[in-house]
Amino acid sequence: MHEVFESVARYFSVLGEPTRLRILHALCQEERCVNDIIRATGLAQANGSRHLGLMYQAGLLSRRREGTQVFYKVADPMYVELCRSVTSQIQSRAEGAVRPVSAGASSAAKTLFARQEARGSTRRVPSANHKEEASV
Repeated sequence: MHEVFESVARYFSVLGEPTRLRILHALCQEERCVNDIIRATGLAQANGSRHLGLMYQAGLLSRRREGTQVFYKVADPMYVELCRSVTSQIQSRAEGAVRPVSAGASSAAKTLFARQEARGSTRRVPSANHKEEASV
């Protein structure tokens, strides 16, 4: 079980950097080339490439080469859903109340890590006091 916790800690450490969350946000809807990611996030080329490489090595992103360009995409939609849920929860706390993600969250929370409208849900974000069984 120790190895599982080590893997989970490494996973969260990759997501613990705001720059990487911005990259994930830029890729949550579609695959993009490095230049598009750099433009969308406002990062310097070297810094963006370093973060993309780290996220790829951690398994959060997949990549493919087409000619001289490298394209990245989110490797598993679960990563986007996790960030979207946490972001919505934090946004709701900042607004002073927990509300349904689809109905009451701010437009920033709705669009941040939002999935395509066809896949939208009306799930409630659990309150801060809500406890669930953790399965790792």
